Amino acid sequence: MNRLECMLSTIYHEDPDVVPQSIGFMDSDASSRFSPDLSKVKDEAKKAVKFAEFMDTFTISCGGGGGFRSKPLECGKNYQTVEWETGARWMYMRRPLSSFERRYVHHPVMSEEDLDALELPDPDDPERYAGIGDSVRSFTERGFFTSCSINGFFSGVWYFIRPFNLWMRDLVRDKPFAKKLIAKLGEFNLNAARNCLETGVHCIGWVDDLGYNKGMFISPRTYEEVIYPWHRRAIDLAHKYGAFVNMHSHGNINAIFHLLVDAGLDVINPVGPSDNMDLRFLKEKYGERITLQGGLSKFIGEMSKRQLEEHVKKSISLGGLGGGYILDSEGGIPINMKMENFQFFMKCSRKFRRNVPR
Repeated sequence: MNRLECMLSTIYHEDPDVVPQSIGFMDSDASSRFSPDLSKVKDEAKKAVKFAEFMDTFTISCGGGGGFRSKPLECGKNYQTVEWETGARWMYMRRPLSSFERRYVHHPVMSEEDLDALELPDPDDPERYAGIGDSVRSFTERGFFTSCSINGFFSGVWYFIRPFNLWMRDLVRDKPFAKKLIAKLGEFNLNAARNCLETGVHCIGWVDDLGYNKGMFISPRTYEEVIYPWHRRAIDLAHKYGAFVNMHSHGNINAIFHLLVDAGLDVINPVGPSDNMDLRFLKEKYGERITLQGGLSKFIGEMSKRQLEEHVKKSISLGGLGGGYILDSEGGIPINMKMENFQFFMKCSRKFRRNVPR
């Protein structure tokens, strides 16, 4: 089996020859530290394949054509400010340990009048999806599973449109306004998803961080009433194209997990121990209906080699049998990981994913 075939076997809950892996780096600094120097590879497709082979990942992203775009505004020694197509502005501040902290410095919607005046970009502009079809075909021929990203339906609001605290207040005190807000973003997202799916991509995905380690940001009832219908529509749309959906959500979302399964979500990530998402429990209860991506702690950078080996072995043994599992970390490879431990981790991962411990 090549990587694409292993991914399909996994999602269909068969036993792939190799348990897929989909792991990246916590930030650009970690990527710069651990990644091979590919600067001499001028062809972007070849560069993406070489990087995927180095990380032993089975999926290659063909771009975020379905998401909003940003442009730089200011760049200083320890900060950078960018503006998104919605008018939202973010500032990236360099922290003492070298990575960046993101701050939201402006949102375009502070009132209902602002929402009425908000103009989103045209999701049907073909320029947004230029080259994606070629990338899908190229990576598919090389045996990789392909994906495209769109905006989140829940997180997309507080990333790009309205401050988090006001968005939370809307969802409690003014649901008609909350529904109006998410409808504007949701229609853009669905049209963008459709255009991505037209390229023949295998999977679409989005980021919707719905909670923290003790629970959700909103009640399960509010999620089901306001957010869930849009998740269902996006999942149904992808399935009409014969494609899959991989949703990212940090947080303890056990309270709504059954809804995501019932909606037909294909893959959920990251199933994180720090978020109290128990891989053993979820595998036993839902493992035949959804693919679980994750299992690895965000603290792998602090583990010894012995701890790393046991952690990787346990995660794969819990998730890997019978398909429906993709190895990943809830935080990516962190910059504080020792180089020798990173190399040891990759060695353990390759070993146990090709011979699942029982």
